[in-house]
Amino acid sequence: MNDSMNLLTTIVIILIAFTIGYKVIGWLFDRLKGVRQSTGPATESSENAGPQWEPSLQPGEGSGSRAPIEGGNTRTYEDPETRYARVLGLPRSFTAREIQERYQTLIASYHPDKVSHLGPELREMAARTTREIVEAYEYFRVKYNLKQ
Repeated sequence: MNDSMNLLTTIVIILIAFTIGYKVIGWLFDRLKGVRQSTGPATESSENAGPQWEPSLQPGEGSGSRAPIEGGNTRTYEDPETRYARVLGLPRSFTAREIQERYQTLIASYHPDKVSHLGPELREMAARTTREIVEAYEYFRVKYNLKQ
């Protein structure tokens, strides 16, 4: 009886320790994630991570430069074409038709009229994303003389 009680006590203690450890690690990850989001463009999400690239529609001089900021940290500054291509989700080499298709697809998904039934946070996110999409398309439209 005493051996089974010790085994049960050991299992309960292990489960409690696992649960507490899980909560502490989850809290730490959430806290680190909040710090990364608050630093702004210096960090990238995992879906946007990867090598910098330059679209091949019209070659540029490079994808970005690194400049020191306060505290010894560095921040990557992308040229507008790379940034806007990332906003539209364009591949490394793209055509004018791909720019227009991506714009139409994204604007249809994020347009405020499409999300008017959602909560205020999601409507604000959609409005912000729509502004970024329109800004990116306007950049390419002017640069490559695309028709509207």
